[in-house]
Amino acid sequence: MFLWARCLRELGMSVVTTTTTKLCEETPPVVRIIPVVSPAAAQAALLNPCAETIPLLVGGRLPAEKKLAGIPADWLDRLHAEFPATFFLVEGDGSAGRSLKGHLPREPVIPAATSLLAPVIGLDILGKPLTENHVHRPEVFAGITGLAPGDTIDVNAILAVLQNPGGYLAKAPSTAAVIPVLNKLDLLPQPADATVLARLILTAALPRVQAVWVGSVRQNRFKEFT
Repeated sequence: MFLWARCLRELGMSVVTTTTTKLCEETPPVVRIIPVVSPAAAQAALLNPCAETIPLLVGGRLPAEKKLAGIPADWLDRLHAEFPATFFLVEGDGSAGRSLKGHLPREPVIPAATSLLAPVIGLDILGKPLTENHVHRPEVFAGITGLAPGDTIDVNAILAVLQNPGGYLAKAPSTAAVIPVLNKLDLLPQPADATVLARLILTAALPRVQAVWVGSVRQNRFKEFT
């Protein structure tokens, strides 16, 4: 999220980052953490931007978890209405450090005003077994995809979790374009598998999916498939 925020800032755009869930408290030095307790407080904070830093709106700190608390999704809908020229980059999901997850009915937490949704999947999950070590909530993922615990995760399993009504796109607003981001290409032993998956996603005619990005955030390199 912060990498993309920096890219937008370099293009001269107004950018605000935040989360509707929880975020690791370790952030880049360029990020300015702003705790807010109400939409009005958030609006006031954004009226005084700092050109040298990227604002990160949070609901507070969670010292025991070493995380930052998110803000309600409806606050972001209000902020978007107040600041229509600002890009709000929102982390609306978490996977406990895994590259794939099974979603509970309340997840992900996506503001209604979202115009572009980018579900992120780690490509290093391909070829791994369906276990807690690799997938967050593997039992939920198994129920969505039909896999059994220990089964190998392949491109069809990832396609299934994108197609299923309870999967990654369950909460996608009807007005939002969708661009799945297949990350960690640098950790994939067979890079050609990423191309196969991207083509599968595009030919599946998923609602509002306009493209697929394949690459690596760590290397700051992506290729767009359309």
